[in-house]
Amino acid sequence: MSLDKYQAYILTAIILMSFVTYSTRLVPFIFLKNIKNSLIKQTGIHLPVCFMAILTIHSIDALKEFDPNYIVNGWIACLASIFFYCTIRSVLLSMILGTAVYFLVLNYI
Repeated sequence: MSLDKYQAYILTAIILMSFVTYSTRLVPFIFLKNIKNSLIKQTGIHLPVCFMAILTIHSIDALKEFDPNYIVNGWIACLASIFFYCTIRSVLLSMILGTAVYFLVLNYI
């Protein structure tokens, strides 16, 4: 399989963007791993949870384009995800199960 000029350009752009994105995620862990400030440590512990809460609320609001009952269905799925996480303690599995609950609520209830 041979790549033409356009495909090579797209592939190069994807690889370059992936590298830049990954490196910006990696740099804080390299340079800030030995930090002693407790405020920065607490922020590092709680900030990911805050980001996930903001993204969840934004995602539930974005459901209104194709789901007339988006608030009820979105919060049911969100609460199901929280329940699954509290019982299973697996972020990935709770997200998958919460999405499955949303699919079931959207299509069958």
